[in-house]
Amino acid sequence: MRLGISSWTYAWSVGVAGFPAPSAPLDAFGLLAKARELGVGVLQIADNLPLERLSANELGALAARARDWGIRLEPGTRGVRPERLLPFLDIAAHLRARLVRTLLHDDLGCPTLEQAGEFLRALLPELERRDLVLAVENHDFFPTRQLRALVEGLHSPRIGVCLDPVNNFAQGESTREVLDNLGALSVNFHCKDYVIRRKLGGLGFDVEGAPAGEGMLDLDLCQARLDESMSCIIELWTPWQGSTESTIALEADWARRSVHRLNARLGGRP
Repeated sequence: MRLGISSWTYAWSVGVAGFPAPSAPLDAFGLLAKARELGVGVLQIADNLPLERLSANELGALAARARDWGIRLEPGTRGVRPERLLPFLDIAAHLRARLVRTLLHDDLGCPTLEQAGEFLRALLPELERRDLVLAVENHDFFPTRQLRALVEGLHSPRIGVCLDPVNNFAQGESTREVLDNLGALSVNFHCKDYVIRRKLGGLGFDVEGAPAGEGMLDLDLCQARLDESMSCIIELWTPWQGSTESTIALEADWARRSVHRLNARLGGRP
């Protein structure tokens, strides 16, 4: 797998709704510089850092800098409605991307699986024309077996799954179940580690993020079930530390530790 980071690796540096904003929010160019600093080969810029805000010239400059630095760009958004995704495919073209990550839901809500199938089927000719693959991420709106049925029903190599091993905890599904149902359809992997601890008093559990390779995520199982040709994108659930500055500092430390551990595992630079 080719290791990468995303705008969800540095969510607090970009800014999280409902919390104090960072003094100097990270933009797409700053995120690209982070990828270069960490020595990774892929950068996924997702919906928390909307690429729609950049002009065509800015997108071209971002693509040129990424090419000069040997970093592949993977743009990401949310939603599968054609009126939202079709313009985003132009952004992918500016970035010379070959993969676009998205979610089934958007700001208007979540379509039914039948609606999502209709939307995605309508996009297939354009994906084919542009030589693009659309990676639909599993989330907690639907069980993974239903997302599998949706993607399999489209019968197209142009649409696959962006596999997140943790998102479906809210559906009561384990990482193993997610891999069983979606591993063979996956074209992109979000490496998101986690820990589960009992609450004070023992009544219930808390689920929190962890640096990749330091939590409970079964990385051996993930590697065994996923195609090694896809990108492995680090995502972090860095917990709030009481202030934006201290949380950003922890986030940066977790990013470095995650890259170090995954590089050692994937055979990259230690």
